Amino acid sequence: MKGAIIVHAGAGSGKYAPGDARFKELASTIDEGLAALKNGSSLDAVEAAIRYMEGSGVFNAGKGSCLNVEGKLELDAAIMSGAGRRGAGVGCVTCTYHPVTLARFLMEKTPHVLVAGERCSEYLIPAGIPHERLRPSPASRKKFRSMEEQQRGRQLSELWRRLQGGSTVGAAALDSEGIPAAAVSTGGMWLKLPGRIGDSAIIGAGVYADSKKGAASATGTGEEIIRNALCMKACDFLPQGGAQAAAESAISLMTRASGPGTAGLITVDLKGRVGAAVNTEAMGRAWYDSSKGRTIVRD
Repeated sequence: MKGAIIVHAGAGSGKYAPGDARFKELASTIDEGLAALKNGSSLDAVEAAIRYMEGSGVFNAGKGSCLNVEGKLELDAAIMSGAGRRGAGVGCVTCTYHPVTLARFLMEKTPHVLVAGERCSEYLIPAGIPHERLRPSPASRKKFRSMEEQQRGRQLSELWRRLQGGSTVGAAALDSEGIPAAAVSTGGMWLKLPGRIGDSAIIGAGVYADSKKGAASATGTGEEIIRNALCMKACDFLPQGGAQAAAESAISLMTRASGPGTAGLITVDLKGRVGAAVNTEAMGRAWYDSSKGRTIVRD
């Protein structure tokens, strides 16, 4: 198969325990992306991969998303194709577990690059997306109740520093036509303020693709990723040294500018090579190794 795909499940603290369901789900995500890549484009592949992760319930995206300070779900996502550098993002989505598909509709059918808030629901019918009432997963409810107990008597600023991590899911792919694409989706940050939008909705920050360079998808502290335009910088590095070197260079810049524990990144270059780098303790990721004919999963 010509082409490449790599996905991530968020940067943060803590390696996966043996037998963690996320190992299996990451491998299954690559299967979904590969199937779409064989029959379609890199854009199809990254959307299929992200939709699978949004629906799995085990990642901080879609059905498994973390909750804001009010105990509600507000989802962000973006998608971008290197062909013409077309992309769009959506923020604070409350009407579908699959905001990545809503972002693709906006990219392909409207002139807009970013739409946020409750009005996103008005695009569901023309996009052919069913309206869903978003309900927190049992695991998210349990964690939210625990955090409520912990935060009593604490100042919001202290909570903000303690709960920086929220993780994200992302994908980057290259198809047989040599077109790169990337996508990202998230529930955001635990106990975030209502209306907060992170890097996952922002082109150039949480996601970027350029037909002359490659593609990248990021995860980590959204505010810092936005300030550093992380994915655009990673793509600028791609022609110089390839996917892995670009990811490492971009994360090195991120660490110098914003400190350790702030971000992770996946990349794909125009030769079909993939890369990943992180300045946190762990980042679940998987990719298809065409030379070995198998999927590799790492945390």
